[in-house]
Amino acid sequence: VIMQIARQENGSFTLSEIESPMLEMLHAIPEAALPQGDPAAKKRLFPSPSADAEFNAEWTEYVHPSQEEWFESATDAVKDDLRRLPLSSEEPQSVTIPGDHVELWLNALNQARIALGARYAVTDEDMERPTEGELSSPREVALFQIHFYGFLQECFVKGLESLDDDEE
Repeated sequence: VIMQIARQENGSFTLSEIESPMLEMLHAIPEAALPQGDPAAKKRLFPSPSADAEFNAEWTEYVHPSQEEWFESATDAVKDDLRRLPLSSEEPQSVTIPGDHVELWLNALNQARIALGARYAVTDEDMERPTEGELSSPREVALFQIHFYGFLQECFVKGLESLDDDEE
């Protein structure tokens, strides 16, 4: 068991049985989600909405700051939720993500996947091939992170859908 994910009745999610390698991957979400001066990641996270240079300049001036603020609030929530979780541990760990943070986690995970994909020029073919053996390069680690973060997103979405189904 590498990790278990369970939705609680109050809408929170508990990640348990988290082993050391997954602890590191969880703690890497906020850093991975930010473009950090990487032009490819920045272009992918903040694309130009138009071919019109004047429109794009106004977009960058007026909309871009609120996008950055939204991205930072998502990564800040993830950092806050993980602050009591060690970076590594001999013993499996657990953390609870409050229900009102799940959307922020989904946003941060999506940002991280997009930024990592852009940073490492990940292709559709890369995403389709299985990860095998050792993660011997930063690019292989990034591919693993993208898959792991996608798995977390899927678990959260399915948990939210089951919450909606329960309310009907």
